[in-house]
Amino acid sequence: MTPMAQCTFLAHPQPRDSGDYRHRITLPGRALAGSMEVVELQTTHPDWVAHCVATDLLVVCMVADATLEPVMAERTRRGLPTVYELSDDYRAFPKSLPGHAFYRVPEHQARIERLARAADLLQCSSHGLRARYGALNPRCAVLPNQLCDVPPLPPVTEARLRAPVLGWAASAGHFDDARGLAGALLAWCTTRGLAPHEAPVLRLMAPTSIRGVFERVGLPVDWHAPAAFDEYLAFLDGMDIGFAPLGDSAFAEGRSDGKFLEYASRGVLCIASARGEYLHGMRAGETGLLYAGNDGFVRALSQAIDDAPARLAMRAAAHATLLRERTHAAAASGRFALYRWLLERAGLDAAPVASSLRTRVDADEAALADATVHHGQGRLDAALAGYLDVLDRHPDFHLPWERGGLIARALGANEDAVRFETMAAHALARSLAAQPALRTAPEAVAG
Repeated sequence: MTPMAQCTFLAHPQPRDSGDYRHRITLPGRALAGSMEVVELQTTHPDWVAHCVATDLLVVCMVADATLEPVMAERTRRGLPTVYELSDDYRAFPKSLPGHAFYRVPEHQARIERLARAADLLQCSSHGLRARYGALNPRCAVLPNQLCDVPPLPPVTEARLRAPVLGWAASAGHFDDARGLAGALLAWCTTRGLAPHEAPVLRLMAPTSIRGVFERVGLPVDWHAPAAFDEYLAFLDGMDIGFAPLGDSAFAEGRSDGKFLEYASRGVLCIASARGEYLHGMRAGETGLLYAGNDGFVRALSQAIDDAPARLAMRAAAHATLLRERTHAAAASGRFALYRWLLERAGLDAAPVASSLRTRVDADEAALADATVHHGQGRLDAALAGYLDVLDRHPDFHLPWERGGLIARALGANEDAVRFETMAAHALARSLAAQPALRTAPEAVAG
């Protein structure tokens, strides 16, 4: 019996409980696993190269590691398809986001573009990204964010029907959006004859820097510290009207409409900027409200607060649209069809087979992360000890050898550096030569 096709999602090291990770890897991976074997791992896993050169289909989630170039070249030599995903505008990262220092480097930007061109398919998380970068690859598809496990539309209490709760959640990268939203709320207060402190309390989940934006202008805030994705969804249960401001920047144009999906899943009416992916994902006046400028915001918020029947109708329509069109279950068949085409084009069998998402994690990934922190903070002896500790158990992992070489060079130990660099090259060559592991063949499912 032919074993089922295997798809692997590869990511750079990051928390797996973040919203972005859930949207782009965990949730689509679970849904896709209804039709094929799906594995997800990060570039800190000691076996990531060996695994990725041999998996049937590799989906690279905006990783810009230099090692990916020989990995993808080896996959091309073997006739195995690779997908490269863009989920953010790597040329326009705001300074307030942690990724800015990395993605602003011209070498890294150029590598992303080489990888996107070399892939068999470029997939983008938004129409804005496809508009800006679709020319990198003649095969380009938009795979927008979806949701899983959408609960039933919750009832609305009489008290919240009369006085709906306003809310927003944001990461540090939304500092400019916070200033824009605060200004829009102040404009709304002016039209209602309210002082800032008399405005409805804003339910806010965000870093303290963003909390301060609202408090400095006198707007009342019910603040909650940022939390894991499931806790964030529970936070939304306390809201009736949610904001989705989007600034006037290339980075903002490339962002997803995830806020609309998350709000809709909890029965929260979305008031969003009439920009970017919200123009594609929302139907103005039917599934939510779109605005441009402070005047548009004032009109939208006044309508949402003053017209309770319309608010209820739009929240119901958004929830129904989400269930019908924007769940991973609904989108999985289209994603599988796209990936199946790539596999069959490469001569690989891709009959649908039920499986489950498998997360590959190695205990030494944490040890490598600790050594990396020591290295970044200049504690070279501690970093080298950490890398050598990992190598005791994973001598074929090229990355600790490479890092050891960097430390040796920094310390002027050139002979040791050459030894580390030679061992790194040999380890990488062995990983690139890896063959597929023997996989079992479960019963195929219809479809």
